[in-house]
Amino acid sequence: ELKDKLDSAFRTVEGGWTPPQVLPDPQVLRMPERVVIDFGSHDELLAKIDKARKAAFFDNAQAWKALQAQGIFHGAGEKPGKIGYLFPGQGSQYTNMGRLLAAAEPVVAATFKEADQVMTPILGKPLTSYIFVDAADAEAMKKAERDLMQTAITQPAMLTMDTAIYRLLSEFGFGPDVVMGHSLGEYGALIAAGIMPFADALEASAARGAEMTKVSWEDNGWMAAVMAPLDVVEQTIKEVDGYVVANSYTQAVVGGASKAVEQAISIFEKKGFRAQRIPVSHAFHTKIVAPASAPLRKMLDRLSISEPKLPLVANVTGDIYPTSVEGIKDILELQIASPVQ
Repeated sequence: ELKDKLDSAFRTVEGGWTPPQVLPDPQVLRMPERVVIDFGSHDELLAKIDKARKAAFFDNAQAWKALQAQGIFHGAGEKPGKIGYLFPGQGSQYTNMGRLLAAAEPVVAATFKEADQVMTPILGKPLTSYIFVDAADAEAMKKAERDLMQTAITQPAMLTMDTAIYRLLSEFGFGPDVVMGHSLGEYGALIAAGIMPFADALEASAARGAEMTKVSWEDNGWMAAVMAPLDVVEQTIKEVDGYVVANSYTQAVVGGASKAVEQAISIFEKKGFRAQRIPVSHAFHTKIVAPASAPLRKMLDRLSISEPKLPLVANVTGDIYPTSVEGIKDILELQIASPVQ
């Protein structure tokens, strides 16, 4: 079966081959088999599929072991461990993300179509019209880049991409044993854990983004990426005059009042660590955006929320999500203004 699938993959890439006239040991076909190939170009993929299919045909354990160094990995029997999924959030977006994948994979295309149906009444036009643009049109690309920096658009766009990849991996036979997401990515994890349907999570992400956009102070705050260990980050922000909090660990993000974050960047640089302002509208995961929490809770109260079917790690606590529906909503209400643990 594995050989047949590799044969089919080879024909798809190249257009045919003549199999060797030797039959494999029937024992080979009695266990679940899987192959993962790491490649960077069409020709490299073609060559690696050819090597994998030969190893599969002759069931050569030594050959499989040697192929690992070339980025070809083989497994048989039950999977040897567990899989964790981490869903990325705002900041990972870019124009035309998923466009080629949607053209090649029906499940990805269907996910974008579903997102358009949910988001068109909210945004006034399809979500994909903000993401998919003519790459040859410089003005259109600049506008799309600006649009994708708007939180109310970015968040449902990233959630759609997260969900599309999750569904595609499911079709390939991969599934998580535990899930988590960074910031907005936690909503992708909610979908994977069975807590929210995609359509409801999209509405929640759009409301989350819209409510944060509405927050308006004299100072909406800054955020900055810092390449330093957590102990250095925590010590440095104590040296700052003003409000700054830390998110994450060895690749930390600090957020807070603009002048305070600006001072923090300067102190980190003097200490020899890289620190750079992040182009965001507000200092997310700080008390600056706390006014968005209550309106989001009202939205969550009318959405479909279920007990998790998988363990989900929470940004707010760094621990496993509660299983009660009210506890889940409590966590999501806090998540907007809480540092990511």
